[in-house]
Amino acid sequence: ARGPAVTAAQAFRPIFAALAELVAFTAASFEAEGIDPSLLTVVDFALEELFTNVVKYGGSSADIRVELRAIPGGVEGCLTAEGVGDFDVTRAPSLDTHLPIDQRQPGGLGLQLTRQMVDSIEYEYQDTQRRSRVTFRKTLA
Repeated sequence: ARGPAVTAAQAFRPIFAALAELVAFTAASFEAEGIDPSLLTVVDFALEELFTNVVKYGGSSADIRVELRAIPGGVEGCLTAEGVGDFDVTRAPSLDTHLPIDQRQPGGLGLQLTRQMVDSIEYEYQDTQRRSRVTFRKTLA
């Protein structure tokens, strides 16, 4: 069963410079769909983190599709990348944030924060198309 129809969607080139466009898209989508602006910071953070991971580790030159839709009390975001490896962001190891900074492994903190900040996050991967799809939801609570 699929969720509600896509309310806003845009494709972005898989480059860090596209982050400015991504933030502009999110702001415009929130405005157009009447999504509560207090959720914008978390959604921007989650999308930027997921997008950056695909750019860094995905190894694909295909555009990254971002979708936002209004849901009751909040927003659902979805990021789809084609031609990428299988990297389940929901299973990335949690970090021990109590360790002194010099004993920590670099990386992973952004994904951990994303998982903590959103209500839910799901990952799907299709081997045949090498397509990953991450969907998250954030509501006022």
